[in-house]
Amino acid sequence: MTGHEYTLELLGKNPLQYVQVLRMSLESFVRLCAHFKINYALKDCKHVSVEEKMAMFLMTISHNQRYVIIKQRFQHSKQTFHKFFHEVLDKMLLFAHDIIVPTSFNLNPNISGYNRRLRRVFKGAVGVLDGTLIDVVVPAKKQDLCRSRGKGDCYQNVLAICDFNMMFTFVVAGWKG
Repeated sequence: MTGHEYTLELLGKNPLQYVQVLRMSLESFVRLCAHFKINYALKDCKHVSVEEKMAMFLMTISHNQRYVIIKQRFQHSKQTFHKFFHEVLDKMLLFAHDIIVPTSFNLNPNISGYNRRLRRVFKGAVGVLDGTLIDVVVPAKKQDLCRSRGKGDCYQNVLAICDFNMMFTFVVAGWKG
């Protein structure tokens, strides 16, 4: 089965399988491909569509797959896969630069009455810091790293900082501690 045929078959699968393979819904995948075509000039090549390029990229990064595995799955040479992977990666870096922007800190935010009182108590503080555990689903091989002490459920440790308007200003998933 060629890479094009595999991509078409993947687009026709049920939603649960699609999420397992590409780690996103079919609708999200289609919108992502369209967004990259319009805004980042990602184009179809003679034998490889944007959808196939994106599927190769997402399967590689979401499952930590080696070139050899993706090369065999999509029936392309290592050089072809390398070229398309880095083409999509370059566009992803532009996308990340456009999407991930630091927040601007407003030193005098419009704070409600309750938060205004807290602002006086915590004068000079930028925001609130909290470490919390988020319930997660992880592959069986990695569950030992995320296992909790209680019932044995899996959790991800997350550090979050928000300002007094309850807007997140910083989030790190997987921090130590």
